[in-house]
Amino acid sequence: MREASHAYSAMRQLGADLAAAGYPTLRFDYPAAGNSLDGDLNHGGLHWTAWQRSIEGAIEWLRAVCRARTVVLCGFATGGTLAALVTARRSDVAGLLLLEPVIVGRNLVRQLGLEADLQRDEDAPREQGLEIREMRFGPLTVAQIAGTDLRELVLPAGLKVAIFAKADSQAADDCARAWSDRGIAASRHGFDGMHGLLGTEPLDEVPLADFTAAIDWLEQAIPAGPVAGQPISLPVFVLQPPGCIDAPLRFGPESRLFGMLCRPARGHSDDVVLIPSNGREPSSGAARQNVALARRLAEAGIASFRFDFAGLGDSLGPPGKEHVCGPAFADRTDDIRAAIDTLAGLGFSRFAGHGLGLGAYHALQAAVVEPRLSTLILTNLPLFTAPASDAASPLEPRSRSTVEVLLRAARLHVRNRIVARLARMARRFGRGSQQSFAHRAMAALSQRGVRTLYLFSAGPRNIEAFAAEFGADGHGLAVYPGAAMRVIPGMDPSLTVTAGRLPAETLMVEFVLAGRAEKSAR
Repeated sequence: MREASHAYSAMRQLGADLAAAGYPTLRFDYPAAGNSLDGDLNHGGLHWTAWQRSIEGAIEWLRAVCRARTVVLCGFATGGTLAALVTARRSDVAGLLLLEPVIVGRNLVRQLGLEADLQRDEDAPREQGLEIREMRFGPLTVAQIAGTDLRELVLPAGLKVAIFAKADSQAADDCARAWSDRGIAASRHGFDGMHGLLGTEPLDEVPLADFTAAIDWLEQAIPAGPVAGQPISLPVFVLQPPGCIDAPLRFGPESRLFGMLCRPARGHSDDVVLIPSNGREPSSGAARQNVALARRLAEAGIASFRFDFAGLGDSLGPPGKEHVCGPAFADRTDDIRAAIDTLAGLGFSRFAGHGLGLGAYHALQAAVVEPRLSTLILTNLPLFTAPASDAASPLEPRSRSTVEVLLRAARLHVRNRIVARLARMARRFGRGSQQSFAHRAMAALSQRGVRTLYLFSAGPRNIEAFAAEFGADGHGLAVYPGAAMRVIPGMDPSLTVTAGRLPAETLMVEFVLAGRAEKSAR
């Protein structure tokens, strides 16, 4: 869900902090979420049940492989709710560490319904369930979520529980009190230092959430046991969705960066598509659209590498900055070069770059100076050069109130119209067309033989920065051989709606295949 992508980097840091405190920690993606496999879950829509089973599977894995004797479940938002539900029917969970858990399920269903309506730009019929981001919740799952109320949950005796939630959460107060009245050692704590879990400013370098209070509680309530005498040898897991082999890969200086290499199940691909993270979201994507694209490319015989920039997702920041989330417009060229170096060492020889939103911005910046990138697919490129800090919120509006987002978006809209008008006037008088970074970049890429495809969602605001340089129909690209632009009807800006994303994926795969055919024919 949305909160999982917002809090991903912080939860990665929580795992590291817990391990440093002596608690081996397992983080995982639910079925049909993140990098995990789907099966037929999105067809049957039984997510609520499958997600709880996956938590139980994680417990069994920890006990079998890591020889864990005591298990503590920790979850943020919906993850905390699921952890509590699983704990209620087990006798081997010693503690619950809940971070801003969803207490009342019907409130979550109401929130998801509003988000689904905004995503579809129309009211979604509730009797058919909910389609939101990558999830297709069936009616039974919606009913199960709506019927959940942690205040009524009966937990096993002897359990120790801590609820960390915002001060104004009356439901969290009531839940802790109800559990305490039933004899559970439940304590209620504030959310100081953890607000980074709820969303961060998209431009600035910001500290990740501070989990000191949560770990202090855990160390007092359930002290870590002695370290095993011999180290545990953990296997390297490889996912095998249909037609693909999906494997984790550490790379870069001191192996601080992380990615997933997705290859065709049969044969070898000389071509590989780099798919970096978008904004502050993990490399799987806000609606795991990067996973879907990677696996579709593999089925077509093309490898891909989706990865997190330094300080984002599963990649560590520079030494000394492991506890901060890097600025959105930091120079990511070194990260992209490190990915290419690693892939070249694995035998790949042709490199394409893909990016969505801010990922497209970084892919373009790197391609200008990295000669090994020969193909670019830039989806909903928001701008060509880094903006002033007050223009950032429309790129990632979820961390702000609706009113503030609309006001800032309106200011950016007016500014872009002025910029577009000035650019058109400059071109009319034969000035300025080659002075902007956008034109210099396209001239350099075209001269180098790079094939570039711009994809945009319909609507003038989605294309304003591009239109200011090359026209709303992309006619200004005609002077740059190998460059093209397409507007995809029905494709939303974040590629979260399946119906609009699928035709965009088809164009992307066809563009890469056409480039491979051209190179093979030479």
